[in-house]
Amino acid sequence: MSYFLSYCKAHGGALLTGYQALRAEGFLCDVTLETEGSEFPAHRSLLACSSDYFRALFKSHTQESRARVIHLHVPSAAGLQRLLDFIYTAWLSLSMDTVEDTLEAASYLQVTEALGLCGRYLERQLAPENCCFAANVASRFGLAHTLDAAERCIVRHLRELLARGAGPAGLLELNPTSLRAVLGAPDVARVPEARLLGLALAWLRQEPTTERLAHCTELLEHVRFGLVPADVLRRVYSGSGLVLPARVKGLIIQALNYHTTPSRQPLMQGEQTSIRSPQTRILLVGGRRAREVVIEEVVAPQRAARGRVAAPEPEEEEEELEEEEEEEWELTQNVVAFDVYNHRWRSLTQLPTPLLGHSVCTAGNFLFVLGGESPSGSVTSTLADSPRVVTAEVHRYDPRFHAWMEVPAMQEARAHFWCGAVGGRLLAVGGLGAGGEALASVEMYDLRRDRWTAAGALPRALHGHAGAVGDRGVVYISGGKAGRGEGGASSLRDLYVLGPEEQAWSKRAPMGTARFGHHMAVLRGAVFAFLGRYEPFSEIERYDPGADQWTRLRPLPYDRFCYGLAVVEETALLLGGLKWRDSRQVPTRNVVGYDLDLDRWEDIGCALPWAWSGLQCAVLQLADGGDEEREGEPGEALDLVLG
Repeated sequence: MSYFLSYCKAHGGALLTGYQALRAEGFLCDVTLETEGSEFPAHRSLLACSSDYFRALFKSHTQESRARVIHLHVPSAAGLQRLLDFIYTAWLSLSMDTVEDTLEAASYLQVTEALGLCGRYLERQLAPENCCFAANVASRFGLAHTLDAAERCIVRHLRELLARGAGPAGLLELNPTSLRAVLGAPDVARVPEARLLGLALAWLRQEPTTERLAHCTELLEHVRFGLVPADVLRRVYSGSGLVLPARVKGLIIQALNYHTTPSRQPLMQGEQTSIRSPQTRILLVGGRRAREVVIEEVVAPQRAARGRVAAPEPEEEEEELEEEEEEEWELTQNVVAFDVYNHRWRSLTQLPTPLLGHSVCTAGNFLFVLGGESPSGSVTSTLADSPRVVTAEVHRYDPRFHAWMEVPAMQEARAHFWCGAVGGRLLAVGGLGAGGEALASVEMYDLRRDRWTAAGALPRALHGHAGAVGDRGVVYISGGKAGRGEGGASSLRDLYVLGPEEQAWSKRAPMGTARFGHHMAVLRGAVFAFLGRYEPFSEIERYDPGADQWTRLRPLPYDRFCYGLAVVEETALLLGGLKWRDSRQVPTRNVVGYDLDLDRWEDIGCALPWAWSGLQCAVLQLADGGDEEREGEPGEALDLVLG
């Protein structure tokens, strides 16, 4: 005996078509739904299958369950009509004008499928002009996925929405849950924190104020007061026109204390002072660049480079770069931000003075620029071959307020040295002094005390050395030269180590290659030494601190020096610099990355905006947007705060 089971896909649709025909004829309709004076004949069986409300109603043993006419408290007859059409046809007619009425009916009658369709419709229609309305509707009817999508849309377009002002369905009418989500978002692009504070205060001032003020603490605690200028904070504390809860007052006082102790700010970092940006940027700082037009923003062509070993540039590119070398070089004040994820360059700011041979480091998401050579005070030219003087000056850049601040100068002027952040201190090691002599001295800047003090000197004077901070704050210094300038002495292989509680440097296993003008980085606990000047074989080495042993790695396919180095997500990136071609130094504008797992070099497929050498690199979190987006901020912020 054979047996099989067949399924007819068309049966469900045919069944609904049959029910719709019966409804149109008024045949076998056994109940009438009534609202707002309108009556709608229907079939109990289909209603019970489609609606949890009707299923429960018809199962109960009440007089209403057996009534021929059921009075519904649905606010809109039109909404009920659309919902019944959906029950009978599976088609739901929606528009932004009707979706709320339809949701009222679907929610009241518990038609789950219709609720889902309305939510998906709102998500597809999301735009700046309706995202606040969509968030309010989604919040009211419990559409969690739609609410999340609407809130993300608000965050994405918040700058535009603030510029439009408050409409009847705008930001000031936003439900408190969504406003809290917006104020707490980690990536509010191009919106100053003072404007977020102003938005929260303006929302709290709306009627009914008593009901809204109940949300004061939960809203304002999501504002990052450390990112709000001090003058605005004082106005909020004393003249906002609102009775601020103790919790909020405490946050404002904490932020004011933060602003009044600038030297300690790197040590006082937390969520209240963190930039709302989920990604980091590489900063390219100072050095020499070819004299050519500065491009404010460059979008580099993107191409898949992973899995391909970097190859020497084609001859056409080399010829072009050699032509650029014929151009004059100048010291630059440029600080450029590189978005390594999207291959986008953006002019960020200017150094207080052009620099070469300087050193940079970061602490608490602040950029510190130390020492270096700057044009002589009697010389106005920034050409690279113009007279220069070694400086002891230190400057700090704050990306939160896009501002530079002068830090106490080092005790000695230094160039071609190394600096790094170790705990709550900055360490400046060796270098060339004001008279061109190599230095063995080491000094330390205490962020808490805001002053420099001498630290344990190196065993020998060095310049052009490299350094890195390893696990547990161990400092590594390698290579360099002991003579004056680039000549007069051979490059060194030495490695010196200083522990966090130690006063004297100890010598460890030397590198396999003597290096000068090179870079070091710490990746997964190991110390990597990258190539420097006058290294014909472009070799890379890895140092194992536990075994006190160096291992030779795959060399770069071609030489490179005077480049910048940055580490992003365990990838070491070499940016720009120079290389040797036919016994000449020519610039290279590409960016290559070292794959730690595969011991392989890869060209990431983008070029620097101009030929650039002697640059220093650091990694910071930056707020999106350029200088033009910061204009007028203080006045706008005060207007919002004062109402």
